[in-house]
Amino acid sequence: MGFEPRGLFAERFALLYAEAGDPPLKRVTESVLRTRRADERGRPVRVAAQRVSDWRRGRNVPASFASLAVVLEILIGQARQLRATPIVPDLYDLTAWRELWKLALGSPIPGAPPAGETPAEQPGSACPYRGLASFRQEDAGSFFGRSRSTDALVARLTAKASPGVVLLIGASGAGKSSLIAAGLLPRLEEAASGGGWTTITLTPRDNPIRELTARVPELENAVKLLSDGVEEDFLAAVQVAIADHLDRRARSKTRLVLVVDQFEETFTLCADESQRRLFVRTLHAISSSASAGAGRPAAVLLGLRADFFVHCLEYPELTAASQSGDLQVLGPMTTGELRDAITGPAKSVGLQLEPGLVDLIVRDVGAGAARTRTGSTESLHDAGVLPLLSHALLATWQHRQPGKLTIEAYQAARGIRGAVAATAERVWADLDRPGQTAARAILLRLVRVSEDMRDTRRRSTRHQLADQAEDPASAGKALEMLAAARLVTLDERSVEITHEALLQAWPRLRSWLDQDRAGNLLRQRLEEDSTSWDSQERDASLLYRGARLEAAAQWMKAADPADATVTAQEFLAASSRHRRRNSWARRAAMAAVVVFALVAASTAVVAVRQRDEAQFQQVVAEADRLQASDPSLAAQLDLVAHQLRPDDQNVVTRLLSTQQAPLATPLTGHHGAVYWTGFSPDGTVLATASADRTVRLWDLRDRGRPRQLGVPLTGFGSWVASAVFTPDARTLITAGDDHAFRLWDVSDPARPRPLGPPTDGGGTIYTATVSPDGRTLATATSDRTVRLWNIADLAHPVPLGSPLAGHTGLVRTVAFSPDGRTLASGGNDHTIRLWDVADPARASPRGQPLLGHAGIVHSVAFSPDGRTLASGSEDKTVRLWDVAAPAVLGKPLLGHVGEVWQVAFSRDGRMLASGGDSTARLWNLSGPSNAVPLGKPLSASNGNVFSVMFGADGHTLAVGSGDGVARLWSIPDLVLLGHESAISSLAFSPNGRLLAAGSEDNAGQLWDVTDVTRPRPLWLSKTGHRGAVSSIAFSPDSRVLATSNYDSTIQLWNVAAPANPAPIGPPLRLKTKYGSPVLFSPDGRLLVTAHDDRTLQLWDVRDPAEPVRIGQPIPGNPSNVNSAAFSPDGRILAAGNEDSTVQLWSLADPAHASRLGHPLAGHSKPVLSVAFSPTGRLLATGGEDQTLRLWNIDDPSAPLGQPLSGYTEAVNAIAFSPDGAMLATGSTDRKLHLWAVSATSATPMGQPIDTDAGIVHISSFHPFDPRRKILATGGEDGAVRIWNLDEERAIQRICASTNNVLTSQQSQLHLPHITYDPPCP
Repeated sequence: MGFEPRGLFAERFALLYAEAGDPPLKRVTESVLRTRRADERGRPVRVAAQRVSDWRRGRNVPASFASLAVVLEILIGQARQLRATPIVPDLYDLTAWRELWKLALGSPIPGAPPAGETPAEQPGSACPYRGLASFRQEDAGSFFGRSRSTDALVARLTAKASPGVVLLIGASGAGKSSLIAAGLLPRLEEAASGGGWTTITLTPRDNPIRELTARVPELENAVKLLSDGVEEDFLAAVQVAIADHLDRRARSKTRLVLVVDQFEETFTLCADESQRRLFVRTLHAISSSASAGAGRPAAVLLGLRADFFVHCLEYPELTAASQSGDLQVLGPMTTGELRDAITGPAKSVGLQLEPGLVDLIVRDVGAGAARTRTGSTESLHDAGVLPLLSHALLATWQHRQPGKLTIEAYQAARGIRGAVAATAERVWADLDRPGQTAARAILLRLVRVSEDMRDTRRRSTRHQLADQAEDPASAGKALEMLAAARLVTLDERSVEITHEALLQAWPRLRSWLDQDRAGNLLRQRLEEDSTSWDSQERDASLLYRGARLEAAAQWMKAADPADATVTAQEFLAASSRHRRRNSWARRAAMAAVVVFALVAASTAVVAVRQRDEAQFQQVVAEADRLQASDPSLAAQLDLVAHQLRPDDQNVVTRLLSTQQAPLATPLTGHHGAVYWTGFSPDGTVLATASADRTVRLWDLRDRGRPRQLGVPLTGFGSWVASAVFTPDARTLITAGDDHAFRLWDVSDPARPRPLGPPTDGGGTIYTATVSPDGRTLATATSDRTVRLWNIADLAHPVPLGSPLAGHTGLVRTVAFSPDGRTLASGGNDHTIRLWDVADPARASPRGQPLLGHAGIVHSVAFSPDGRTLASGSEDKTVRLWDVAAPAVLGKPLLGHVGEVWQVAFSRDGRMLASGGDSTARLWNLSGPSNAVPLGKPLSASNGNVFSVMFGADGHTLAVGSGDGVARLWSIPDLVLLGHESAISSLAFSPNGRLLAAGSEDNAGQLWDVTDVTRPRPLWLSKTGHRGAVSSIAFSPDSRVLATSNYDSTIQLWNVAAPANPAPIGPPLRLKTKYGSPVLFSPDGRLLVTAHDDRTLQLWDVRDPAEPVRIGQPIPGNPSNVNSAAFSPDGRILAAGNEDSTVQLWSLADPAHASRLGHPLAGHSKPVLSVAFSPTGRLLATGGEDQTLRLWNIDDPSAPLGQPLSGYTEAVNAIAFSPDGAMLATGSTDRKLHLWAVSATSATPMGQPIDTDAGIVHISSFHPFDPRRKILATGGEDGAVRIWNLDEERAIQRICASTNNVLTSQQSQLHLPHITYDPPCP
C-alpha cells in the first residue's frame, strides 16, 4: 500500500484499531449503536462491521465523516486507556482525522497497485533485508532510503576537478558501506555503460599497499620509487600506471574512481606507520592522475568511521579534504527516508505490509526533532540503529505470512528490542573472559543510572572507556566488537549505546543494572567526580571526605578492579591519603559540628517532611512502573505507600483497584525453567517439574504461605516435562526427556518414595496424563505415537495394545475426556487427533484429524463437561473445538505474541487459562463460540510461560515460567461469569438478596447475594427478547423484575422464587428503535418505560400481570430520552435527554404529568445518566461531555459549582450510596469514579479505579451492607464484578495473595533509600 492519502488513511486507521486492542468488529458496531448518534440529516448513525473492516484494509473511505467520527471516538477512547500518549502524533486528534479523511476522500482511487508494488510475493524471492550485514552491489534493487545521500555523493565526485581525496564520514552503523556498494557503485556502473566511469574498490585490511597493488598492479613500480625515497619521479610514475591500467582494461576514455571502504582499517589493522603514510600519499597521487581521454583527474573516495576522523588530521593530504569541502557526512535518516527503507525492499519482491506496521516500526526506532535550513522541523533517527532495524526486519520476514509482512510477525520477532537482545547475547558469547569483563564495564559506563529506574543512554569517549580501563587492550578489543555489532556507535568525539532498547531488551545488561543499582549509582558518581577532579588539575578540595569516602571505599573493596577507571582509583587513593593527613582537623572540628547541629535542629522538621515526601513519591512512581509487568509487586509497593500516608485517597483507590486483579505468590527453588505445574485433586499439594531435572512438592493448605515439602525428587537423566497426580492423590507420575516415566508414592507428600524402577517410554515424553478412573496412563512421545499403560499395579506398569500411530511428527500433548472414553493428542504435524479409548487395550482413531492450527500443537485440554476441547499452538493462537461434531468453535483466540504452551479449564468450565510468551491469559468461556479476554494478561515472568493449571477451588492458578519460578495466582472470587457478551445493566434487589444483570447476549442472570462475599448463581436464561437487554430493575418489594430489550419490548418477571423466574403476562410493546429505560417508582405502583425514542410512558403495575398505561406519553424536550430517575418520594421524575438537557416532571398526578420549570441546561452533549440522592435534595447527571454535574432540586436553575471532571469518556451510570455520602459513576473510559458528596459539592475520592472491562455499568449500592461500600460493575468482557470499597478488605487480600513478593532484596532493589519494613504481618 502506498502512502497516497487513501493509503495513509488506511494505515493510520489500522494503527488506531490495533492501539485500541484490536476489538471485535461486532463490538465496535454495537458501541456505535449505543451512542445513539445522528448524522447530518438526523438519521441514526449505523456502521456495518464490513464497512469498518474495509476502512482498515484500505478498500474504501467512508463517505460521511459523521459515521467515521463515532467509530474514531470509540477507538480513541479505548486506545487512550491502553496508552495515554499516542504512538504517532495526532492519532487521537479528531480534527487531524477530519483533514486526513478529506484528503483521502478527494484523492483518486488507484486502479492498479502503486508503482513499484506488485500484487503478490514473487515465488522463490529472497529476503530483501540484509540483517546486520551491509548491502552489496547486487542488492541495489533492495536498497532504499538513501537516494538523497547517493545523489549528493555522485554529484560531488562528478564535479571534482582538482586533486585530492573525497571523504565520506559517518557514525558506525550509519550505512556508509551500504551507500557505497548499493547506492554509489550501481549509479557509476550505469554511467560506465555510456563510457563515463571505471571503478575500483578495496578495503585496506592489515596491508593497504598490498590490497591496492593487487587491484592496480601497474602501481608497483611507482610505490617502490616512493618507498626507496625517489620522490621526484613518483607522481609521474603514478599517472603512467593509472593510464596503463585503464588502457589494459580498454577504458582509456573513462574516468577512474577508486573507492576505499572502511578506511579506518588503515589505523586499526595496519601496524606500520611508514606503510600508512605511503598508502595515503599514493591515494593522493592517484587523485591527481587522469586518462588521456577523460579530461579530469581520477576520483578517490574514502569511507571512514567518524571516530577515526581525528587520525586523518595527522596527514596533510587528508586534512586538505576537510578544508577544501571534499567531505560528506552521512547523517541520520529522516522519517520519510526511514519509511522508504522499510517499505521499498518489501515492495521490490512483491511483499505487502500490513497497515499500521510501518508506523509501529518508526515508533520503535525512535526519533528526535531537527531543524532544517528552511526553519521547518523533521524527525531524525539515530544513524547507528539502522542495522538493528534491518535485523528486526529480517526476523519479521522469517515470520511472515505468505506474501505479507504483518504486525504479528514483527511482534513475534520482538522488533528492535529482539534484534538488540539477540545481537548483544551473540557478541557477549564471542568475547573471551577478559573481553567480557571489559565489555561489562564499558556498557555500564554508557548508561546513565537513575534512582527511579528510568535509565538512559550516556555518552562517553574512547579515552575514558578504553585507555582508562584496567586492561586497555581487552577494553579496546571489546569496544571494537560492540561497535562492529552496531550495539555501540562511535563517532569522532564520543561513544554511545546505539539504541535505548538495549537497556531494557537485553536481560544481561538489565540484570547488571538492577542487581546492584546502589553500587552502579555510586560508581557513576565516583567516575563523574574523579573526571572533574582530573580536569581541574586534581584540586584537593574536590576529594571525597567522610561518609561519601567511606561508602566509595567499601564499594571499591567489593568491586572488580575493571569496574572503576584508573582515574577513579587514583581519585579514591588520593582521598584516603588526604583523610589520614587531616585526621587532627576533624577532631578539632567536632565542637563546631555540635554547634552546627543545634542550628540545624530548627530546620530538621522541614527536612524530614521533604524526605518523607520524596520517599512517598518514589514508592508511588515505582509502583506505577511495575503495574503492567508485575502487578503483585506493585500492590505490595502500594501497601508501603499506604504505610507512609494512610490517609492519602489516591493510595486508597489504588488499593481498591487490586481487589479485581489477579495477584501472585512466587514459589522459588528451581534452577531452571518450570515446565509443569500440577495440583493434587483436592488442591492442597502442588507438583512442579523443571528443566533443572527435579520435581518439587509444595504444601498449599495455607494458600497465603505455601512451603516446600521435603527434598526435591531427583534421579532424572534430563529435564522433566510432567508431574501428574492420580485421582486418589496417593501417586505422582513424572516423565520427561530421559525417555522414562516414574511413579512415586506421595501418600505422605513430605516423604515421597519411588514405586518400582523407571519405565521406558519409547522416547522423550512431552506429556503424561492419567485417566479419570486412575487405571490408565497416556504418554505423548517423540516417536510420533501415543502410548497407553495399565497402572493398576503401580509398581509394574504394562503397555496396553500397540502404540497409537497416526501423527506424522512428534506428539507433544495428550488429554483424557472427563468420562475417560476419549483421548485427544496433538503435536508437530499441526493436527489434533481424537481416539476412542473406552477399551484402552483396543483404542482406535475417532474421525478425521482436526485441522486449523498453523504450527505445533503444544497443549490440549477438555472442558469439565467434555463438550469442548481447547488447544494451544506455536502459531500463537488458542482454538476451541466442539467435540461432538467435531468442529472448530468461533474464531481463534488471539493475544499471545509467542507460542502458546499450555491451556487449562477452570473447574466450572467458564474460564480458560492459556500460557505463552511471558504471560498467562484468562478467557471468559460463558459462550465458547464467542470467548473474550478476561482482564489484563498475568505478567511477572522474565521468560516464557510454559504451564498453567487451575486448582480445585477454581480461583487459584499455578503458572510455571522460564525464569525458574512457579507462581500461585489468586483469581478474584467476586468476578461473576455466565454472560457471553457485554453487560448492559445491573441492579441489587431492594431486600439485598439478589443481584440481576442484563446483557447484550439477550439474557438475564440472577445471583443469590445474601452472603455477598459468596455469590451463588441462581438463574441464567434468555429473556424471551430478540435483542440485547438494555435495562433491568427490581420492584421495591423485590418480587418483580423488569427487563427492557432492544426489540422494543418490556418483560416483567416473578422472581419470588429466584431460581426459577417466570414471565408475568405478555411483553409490553413499545414504539422504540433503541432500548428503553425501565424503573419502578419507590412505592412500586408505577413503572416508567419509553413510549417511543422521544417520550416516556407511565404504567400502573399494581397488578403486574395487567399493566395499564397512565396518561399521555411524557415528551423528551423534544429529543430522545436516554435515562430517567424517580425522586425518593416518587413525586418527581427526572429525564436525561439527547439535546443535552434534563427535564423535571411533577408526578403528583401521574395521569397528568407536568413540567417543573425549564429544562436544566449545563451539559454540552447528550445526558446519559441521572440519579437522585437518598434525601432527594440533590440530582446528579452525567453525559457524553465527560462531566458529572450536581443540581439542587429546591433551586435547579443552575448546576452546583463547576462541572466535576476527570473523565476521558462519557459518564453513563450513576449511583449514590445509601447514606448519600458517596457517589459512584461508571464511564466508557473503563473506570469507576468515586466522589465524596456534601450538600453542595462533591470531591474525588482518589484516582479512578480501572476495571479492565471496557464500558462500565454499575448497580445501585448493596442496600444492607453495614458499611455501605459494596456495589457491582459490569463491562464488555461479559463479567460482573462485585466491589467492596473498604480498603481494609483490599489490604487483607493483597497480604494473603502476595506472600514473599516484597523481600528485603526486592526492597533494596526498588526502594534503596527506604528502610525495609514489610507491609504485611
